[in-house]
Amino acid sequence: MNRVWRTWLALILFAVGTSLITPLIPIYKAQFGFGDTVVTLFLVCYVAALVPSMLVLGQLSDRIGRKGVLIGALAVLGLAQAFLATEPQLAGLLTARALQGLATGAFFGTCTAFLVEAAPVSDRAWVSVLSSISVRGGLGLGPGLGGVFAEYLPAPLRTPFLVHLGMIGIAVTIIAMLPETVTERTHRPLTLKLGVPPEDRAVFWRVLVPSGMLFSLFDGVCLSLIPVFQVRELHVTNYVLIGASGFLVLVSGAVSQVVFRHLPPTPAICWGLAIASCAFVGVVVGAPFGSPTLLLSSVAVTGAACGLVFKGGVDLCTRIAPPADRGKLISSYYVACYLGGFSIPLLVVGVLADLIGLTSALGVLTATAALASAWTALVGTRSIAFLRPFDADAH
Repeated sequence: MNRVWRTWLALILFAVGTSLITPLIPIYKAQFGFGDTVVTLFLVCYVAALVPSMLVLGQLSDRIGRKGVLIGALAVLGLAQAFLATEPQLAGLLTARALQGLATGAFFGTCTAFLVEAAPVSDRAWVSVLSSISVRGGLGLGPGLGGVFAEYLPAPLRTPFLVHLGMIGIAVTIIAMLPETVTERTHRPLTLKLGVPPEDRAVFWRVLVPSGMLFSLFDGVCLSLIPVFQVRELHVTNYVLIGASGFLVLVSGAVSQVVFRHLPPTPAICWGLAIASCAFVGVVVGAPFGSPTLLLSSVAVTGAACGLVFKGGVDLCTRIAPPADRGKLISSYYVACYLGGFSIPLLVVGVLADLIGLTSALGVLTATAALASAWTALVGTRSIAFLRPFDADAH
């Protein structure tokens, strides 16, 4: 196995562990008796640590080398998994999620750079795409495996994390045996590399921010509240099916980016938002129809559509920004996605679920998302027409 595939394997082994907890949330909920608002905190705490880590610690590898940051992130993730394996109280669970977010923010960007640098120059374009798709796919494997472990192995709140500790050990061994790719260290101070060029701000605020918030919110709901919805409203008791919601929404999004890789940014965003808004109706009506199959099929289609929106957003960033500003714009887009979908809007859905019921809250989400998607597609995308002439291919 060459360097690229060994690095890729380490990336997958890491990604699996950060989402293992998804199908276990209903078990924690039954054990501690918390409401749906607290359910959303499992993601909010994760992202609250991930974003600053991504923006600051991701740069650290330019100064001390990729391997040091990667092994450090794996160590922090291992600490979180070991803590979760002790079956802590609610505060401990949320602390462990924050540790997972801290590790994730440092790991993914650094590992992507490490992966691309391990490839021959002629292969770096497709290796970069492979890394992006593999992050979402690896995150999707976590709920799938977590559901299998919870259903078929003893100690469902302990076994998944102990198994993943073994995976972390393998990943550390792989990284330790690979050569360092940063040979010239920089001593520049750490900075927050965010920024939107003035000429691109209309597109950023009218297209990239709302579309990124919407697809992330759909993802966030499927990774937090939908497992609870399956247990409470559909009376699902098989944890393989409970984990399938997180698996499907993420893996289908990775697959759609490959299948529709040549779709231009604007159609990808508009069609993705439209399909996600329509497909999520199937999730809501899964309760009155009592159909887990309808729910999971709808989650899969929603995830595939969200993958298109994300692909379109990243492609649009690369096309509208000059090379000097491209990295800052993409980082700003990532922050908009994470904070927009996994923070206050997700908490609002959780609060609504506690006030009016989970099915009604998901109905409100579906209607609101449909209106926001329509505005983005019909009004927001008009700003793309005012891009500089050499950006015309963004259409």
